[in-house]
Amino acid sequence: MSDVDKSSKTEEPTEKKLGEARSKGQFAKAPEISMTTTLLAGLLIILFFAPSKAEYMAEFTKSLFENLDSIILNQVGASSMLKEAYGTMATVVLPLMLACFFAAFVSEGMQTGFSYTPKVIDPSLNKFNPITGAKKIFGIKGLKTFLIDFLKFLAIGTVVWLTLLIFLDHPIFYAPIPIEEVLRFIYILFLVLFAILVLLLIVIAVINFIIKKKEHHEEMKMTKQEVKDEHKSKEVAPEVKSAQRKKARELLSGQGAQDVSTADVVVTNPTHYAVALRYEKGTDHAPVVVAKGENLLARRIKAIAIEFEVPLVENKPVARSLFALGRVGEVIPLELYRVVAEILANVYKVHSYYFHRLKARRLLARKKSPVVF
Repeated sequence: MSDVDKSSKTEEPTEKKLGEARSKGQFAKAPEISMTTTLLAGLLIILFFAPSKAEYMAEFTKSLFENLDSIILNQVGASSMLKEAYGTMATVVLPLMLACFFAAFVSEGMQTGFSYTPKVIDPSLNKFNPITGAKKIFGIKGLKTFLIDFLKFLAIGTVVWLTLLIFLDHPIFYAPIPIEEVLRFIYILFLVLFAILVLLLIVIAVINFIIKKKEHHEEMKMTKQEVKDEHKSKEVAPEVKSAQRKKARELLSGQGAQDVSTADVVVTNPTHYAVALRYEKGTDHAPVVVAKGENLLARRIKAIAIEFEVPLVENKPVARSLFALGRVGEVIPLELYRVVAEILANVYKVHSYYFHRLKARRLLARKKSPVVF
């Protein structure tokens, strides 16, 4: 992408743009975070379980060699010995593998919000295009990635080498020492190197994540034209606007009061927006927007709701989203299903008395009985 294109991206990314990026698997991610958490999980498992597991392995090995003369070297005997060996190894390796897998899963999920992105695994010819792959490797971005990885490798190598130089003064290199002391020295050296590596990777991961987050934000920025085009795509068709204006006039004149009076709940901003929702089991497959309004219309909807004792729920972000995305006479948008379901569940629990009367009120509404103010 050219500098001109980048310089024209002056607008903050919209929720729609960010949502589309997430659906394609585009997140601000630092691979070092997963690597660090995996190594940290491995280090903790080794610290807590290594002594007991080492003793267990030593006992098994000792028992194996002490009973070599009693082992029958046939198919049954060999099979029995292998099963025991595999079982012993599994008790040592399995906890380490599970801990590392869980740590990698959690770290990836925390960076991506545990989002399911099937588009990432969709087959695409571009993924197998050698020209595209070569551009990624030999382009400016590829060179930048290579330099960063080289610097990381250099930093890690330097720290590890300096640590090893400190341990070179240990007596193990200059005098005869029992095998137990040698094993203890190797264990301590391994833990120290592992701990230093993890600490260094944590620093690298944090720095890289901040950089990646900033780069991702810059990539997601939009041009003024892109923002205008997105707003245009959200614009409602003229005939729908006309129907909505008609509904608003009816509501102000009192003709639409019946729809609000048979609503399950009215979600408010509380002063600027009000959206009346209906969900009738067996009739509606999802909650339906029966009325919505801002300012004067919002106050009118609230007044009708209070008069007919329709539950009012104050929730600013949900009210704004319902007003912006919902359409009168249609079900609510899919992305609001969960939060609206939580609101309705709470309303059904707190205002159970209202819903007993609501059934009768809806029955009257179906018979087109007029609502008296």
